[in-house]
Amino acid sequence: MAQASKPKVLEPLADGRVHELNDANFWPTIQKVKITLVDFYGTWCAPCKALAPIFAELAKEYEGKVFFARVDIDRNRQTTGQFGIQSVPNIIVFKNGKPAGNIVGLRQYVDYDMVLERLVSEIEAGQ
Repeated sequence: MAQASKPKVLEPLADGRVHELNDANFWPTIQKVKITLVDFYGTWCAPCKALAPIFAELAKEYEGKVFFARVDIDRNRQTTGQFGIQSVPNIIVFKNGKPAGNIVGLRQYVDYDMVLERLVSEIEAGQ
């Protein structure tokens, strides 16, 4: 779990909610934030539906530090194609607007939390 005692990385867009991105606003939005988690999902995908509450909880936990977004793969084929998304859920982690890793498939809260803790620590340390 994220520690409340850590100083916050001030990210105005990281408002504790999960935002829906599309082909038009994906890159302009990602470029504005230091750390972003993007959930590429399908509305028909059961594991994607199971991930939604985990993702929402993480967004609350990392409010002010990490921007959380979702991209519907069926409605946003241009963005989806840029990353070669073939299975969902597929989480891509962006650091300073560039892909820094991904997590394919449904995982436990702690798995996402560990990745985020590391990234937030790196950003806070100026890396």
